Order: sequence, then C-alpha cells, then structure tokens
Amino acid sequence: MTATVPDLRPRSVTDARALSVALALVVGAACGRQERQVPATPLPVAAAQTLLAVPHATLVAVTDWQATLKPCGCTVDSQNGGVERIAHWLKALRSTDDSVLAVHAGSLLHDTEGLTLPGKAAQLAVRRDTFGQVLAQLGMAAVSLSRWDLQQGGDAVALAYASASAAVLALSAVPGVPNAKSATVLRTSSGVAVGMVGVDGGDGLEDPARHVAVAKAVAELRAQGADVTVALCNQGLRAARRLARAVPDLDVAVVGGLDEKVEPLHEFESEGETLIVHAARHGALVVALTLVPHGQRKGPWRQAGEFLAGAAQDLQARREALAAHLDTARARATVATQRALPYYEAQLADLDRRIGLAQSAVGNSLPQGRLAAFRAVALPWSAPTDHAMAAVVAQYDRAVLALADRDQTSPPPVPAGKAGYVGQAVCLGCHAPAREFAAQDAHAVAWKTLQDAGKTRDLDCVPCHVTGFGQPGGTTLAHLGPLTSVQCEACHGPGSLHVAAPGKAEKSQLAHPVTEAACTVCHTPQHAPRFAFDAYRAKLIVPGHGKPAAAQ
Repeated sequence: MTATVPDLRPRSVTDARALSVALALVVGAACGRQERQVPATPLPVAAAQTLLAVPHATLVAVTDWQATLKPCGCTVDSQNGGVERIAHWLKALRSTDDSVLAVHAGSLLHDTEGLTLPGKAAQLAVRRDTFGQVLAQLGMAAVSLSRWDLQQGGDAVALAYASASAAVLALSAVPGVPNAKSATVLRTSSGVAVGMVGVDGGDGLEDPARHVAVAKAVAELRAQGADVTVALCNQGLRAARRLARAVPDLDVAVVGGLDEKVEPLHEFESEGETLIVHAARHGALVVALTLVPHGQRKGPWRQAGEFLAGAAQDLQARREALAAHLDTARARATVATQRALPYYEAQLADLDRRIGLAQSAVGNSLPQGRLAAFRAVALPWSAPTDHAMAAVVAQYDRAVLALADRDQTSPPPVPAGKAGYVGQAVCLGCHAPAREFAAQDAHAVAWKTLQDAGKTRDLDCVPCHVTGFGQPGGTTLAHLGPLTSVQCEACHGPGSLHVAAPGKAEKSQLAHPVTEAACTVCHTPQHAPRFAFDAYRAKLIVPGHGKPAAAQ
C-alpha cells in the first residue's frame, strides 16, 4: 500500500494542520495492523530451536520520540537512528517475524526546544505534520498518551491522539481524547495475547492511587486472556521501578520520560520479575524485546537472545561495526568522545559474551520457562534507509526551506549603551595570537557541518551553529552576514564596545572568563549528554587563547 504524502505547505488554520496529523495517524495505524494469516502450528518446545518458531510477541519500542525525524548528530552517540533507517529496519524485521507490536512511551508528538525563536512555531507545526506521516508508514500498535504533549501542543496534538486508530492508552479519561482507554489486549499472529496499559505522571494521581489503578488494569487484562502484561510508562526509570515493585504481576515496563543522560541498555534490566526496557530519545535507538511465555503467567524471565534466528551472525556483524566505530572514537580528541569510550568498550565486551552464547546454542532446543531476548538497535547513519520514508523527510526539508525563504525577520536592534556584534575578523585583527586557535577549534566548522547536512535553514539546528542568533544586533535566518559558525562573540559576548574602547574592561561588557551558563545554552543534555564544563574549558585554554602565545 502506498502512503499518500499530503501537501506540506504552511497553512494559517491550526485545525487544518492538526487534521493532517490526525488523518495520518489513522491511516498509519490501519496500515500497520492489517490482519495476517495465522501460521501453521509451531513446533513443540522441545524440538524448536529459535524463539520465532513458537508462540511469541516481539515488542519494538521507541521512547521520547518528540516528533523528531532524525537526531541532531551533534555527538557520536546521536549519530544513529532517524525515521528512514527505523522504517527500513522495521520492514525487514516484519518480513521474518510475524508477531511484531510497535509501541511508544514518553513524549511522542511535541518538542518545545527553541520554541520562542522567530519562525520556530511554524516549523514545528510542519514537523508535526510530517511526523504524522511517519507514524502512518510505521504502523504503531499502541502509544501511551503523554499529557505533557497535550499541555505543550494544544488542540493539534489532542486531535492527533483523538483520531488515532492505534491504541491510545491512559489510566484516566482525557478531555478532548475520547478514544483513550486504560488498557487493551493485542494478540500476535503466532498466538500470544499482550495486555498493555498506559501510565503517565500527569494523570492527577498520587503514586499509591496510580499503582492501585495499574494493578486493577493488569488483573482485568489477565482476565481477558493476556499472556503477557506491559506498561507503557511515561514517568522515567525511578517511577517505573516503583510501579514494578507495587504491581508484581506486571511483566514489562517500557519506560519513557527519561532523564536525558540515561545510558542506552545493552540488555533488559529487571525489578523483581518485571523487565525494564527503554530506548534513547528522538529515535536514536530502537529496542526489540521478544517474549516467549510458554503458557506461563508467573516466574522469572530467562535471557535467551542466543536463540533468535541468526543471532550469532547478527551479533558478529554488530560487533564488527562497533569495533570500527570504537577505533574512530579512540582517534578523536574531543572530550565527549573520550568520556564515551568506557561505554563503548563495555558494549563490545557484552557483544563478545553474547556471541559466545549464540554460537553454543546452535542446534539446541529451547530451554523451558519464560524466555526473553533483548536487542538494542542503534542504526548508524551508514545503515540503509527506506525510500518511501526518505521521500517524506525530503519533503519536510523542502518545506523548511520554503518557510525560511519567506522569513525575512531582522535581528532585534541593539539598545543604546549596549554592545553589538562585530564578527570574528574584527576580533582577530587585534588578537592575532588567537588566530591559530580559532582556525583549528571545532567551533570554527560549526556552519560547515550544517552545509554538509543540508540544514542551513533548519531552526532545530541553526541557532547553535552561528553567532548571536536572535540576539540584538546578531543573526536571523535572513541576516547571517559574517556571523556564521561559532565565533569569539558566541562565548565572550558582543564586542562593539570593546572595539570602541579597547583596554577599558569595565566598559567592554565582554564575558571573561566565560561561564558555564554561556556554554550550556547549546551544550544541553539533549545535544551533549557528556558535556563537562571544566574538562571542555581545559581543552580551550591554550597558548594564544587564555595562555601566553608560544614563542616563535
């Protein structure tokens, strides 16, 4: 079935825009949940050699997506995922696994970062429209309604949730979203009934009352025949663990609402007999959890990833890709990359362990008991993309360009007595010893990275790749001038008063030394999760820049 790509040209009527998203959600859920033929009776457990040969369910989870088409790529960790790659991978998975249920926990439809910037609201509306098409093509089975989405996105987001054919789950009634229900049971083609409940911290309940409501919903799901129970939890890891302790009959918690610095999982975690899984923000990571209950509703889950078809080959390919990635990372001098090395090395060791298990499992029958196999799928930017989804993203990029071409907003004027921007060439005209540093510093290529990515008009990116965006006398999309890239004044502040009165520090209004607050405007947990001010600052204090220039 071919998805129709609607007109993405900006519209002035909010309801029309919201309707576009809503219709896309309806179509997508219908496409993703088409009836399939139930396969022949699976092999007896004693004879089966892979998890997919017996009744099972494979939960594919994305968390805290926030209508993001592609992660920013500002760090090595975020150079993964993106909807084109997720679509390709998910299509390939469904071709070999007839029991996939794609789910989401956390904020799905709204991201307010930089919303006050000129033109950002219009761009975000187009992005949300486009994301509706993304969900249409992916075919989500269930999502946990995020009240944060509703609070931030208003009527457009409410209409999208209200019109979705995918199960929209929320413990209590939500005004404007009449189709939201506390729980649902979805049966996979191989014969496993999965009961799902949505949990959100904005539901007005205190923890004890929320736990009672979830326990009641889980009991009802069991009564309806659920073999496995799953909570799509929007509250973060601590709350999810409290929930698991309070509701021990819960099998899985898919956790959104994560702290931005939470590391991705190598394997599922557990709280009692409840499995805890989550992915990274913004679609940088997808996780897949294959569950084989073996007719049992109680008891621990045994890690059994080695019994996935082709597990050894898949793990070996992932190991080779990670090893190459690690070699590149070791060669980098950036603070963030060096701080990430222990994480990548631990992941490599974990893959070695799992490869050994998978090799030894070949030809063996499945073990007894409840089995679970976890995969964290990073999908680096070198991974293949889905052509239809890539076309949707390309149309979004064209729409962003069209918006930017119409946006002729000028930067605010410089108030009397305040400093304006002069550009790095003026700064280096006097501060010659800093020229070598400025030329070699990574900030100097900030604009080029956007040019290479085709994002020079995208307000999700531009403000942190130029100097003085939206500031008095600074830059806007239509007025960049000599202030592209992250120049001297991005850190030290506008320099016109310093130029007019050199040597008179009390009148310059320059920031010296630079404070952490100046850096974290752009080096946010979202874009630089391993940012450490002291470590970064030490890299910038060099001869000619913070230290006496080296003797010639």
